[in-house]
Amino acid sequence: MTGAEGVVLAVDIGGTKAVLRARGPDTDSGDLRFEWPAPVQCERDVDLLRATARQALRLAGTARALRVVVAFPGTLDAAGHVTRWPTRPAWCGLRLADELSEFGEVPPTIRDDAVLAGYAEAVARPALRDGMLYLGLGTGVGGAWLSPRPDRDPADLPGVDDLLPCEAGHLIVHPDTGRSCDCGRRGCLQAHASGPAVHRWTTAHGRPAALTDAAAACGLAITNIGELLPLAAVVLGGGFGAGDPGLPPALRAALRRRARQGGTVPRVLRASYGAQASLRGALLLARAFVGAC
Repeated sequence: MTGAEGVVLAVDIGGTKAVLRARGPDTDSGDLRFEWPAPVQCERDVDLLRATARQALRLAGTARALRVVVAFPGTLDAAGHVTRWPTRPAWCGLRLADELSEFGEVPPTIRDDAVLAGYAEAVARPALRDGMLYLGLGTGVGGAWLSPRPDRDPADLPGVDDLLPCEAGHLIVHPDTGRSCDCGRRGCLQAHASGPAVHRWTTAHGRPAALTDAAAACGLAITNIGELLPLAAVVLGGGFGAGDPGLPPALRAALRRRARQGGTVPRVLRASYGAQASLRGALLLARAFVGAC
C-alpha cells in the first residue's frame, strides 16, 4: 500500500449525471452524485467532476487514491481523447485521463460503462456466465456481452476482459420509418428504448404504448444479437431498464414473438445493482487492481 491507505476511487459518468465513490479498507465516502448543468460546457463539467472527486477522497481520508477507475459511455481513441459522445458533444477532443490524473497514484483506468456494469452483474450472479448480454437502458443505450466459457472453473470469477462492449443502442431496429437518433441516423434502438425516448413517447402516447414500443425494439435487437452470439440471459440495467418493473414481462413477450421454431429465448433479468451497476463494476475493478499490487 501507499500513502493512499488502500483507498480506491470509482467514477461513473453518465449522460445526465455522474456518481463517484471513494472506498478504503476502513473508510467510505458514500455515493456522491450530481446532475450535469445545462447547457453543455465541457470546462464547467470537468471542474464539477474534479471538485466532486476531491470531496469523495477527502471524505475517505486521503488526497489521492491508490487506483482510479472510470466508467464512461463515450468513445475514446487510442490516445485517450473523447471522439464521440452524442449526449455531450462538447467533450469531443477532451483527454479524460489527464483531467483525473491528479487523483490517483497511477493514471486512471477508463472502461466502457456497460462493460463495467456487466462485469459487476456477472461476478454477483454465477448463473449469468453461460452467455449474457447486459443492456443498459438509461440516457443512452449501452451493451456488453459475456461469452460462455465451458472450460472455466465454476469457482473462478469472470474478469472485466471477459466482456466485450457492443454498440447495442445503435442497432437499427426500424429502418427508414424509425425515430431520429442522436447519432444522426433513424431507427436506432436508442431512439426507441432509452430513458428520454420512452419519456417523450409516454408524453405523446401514454405509458403502455411507450413500454410496448420499447420492448418491441429491444426484442428485435436482442433476437438479432442472439442469432450471432450465444445468449443464455439478458440483464436490463440503467435507470429505465432496471427501474421499470413492466419492462421485463413486456420484453419476454416480445422475445417469444420473435423466436424461431425450436429456438430458445434468453432469460430476462433486472440488474441486481440497478442503475448503480457501472459504479459497482468500477469499484470491483479498482479493488482487483489493488489486490494485484
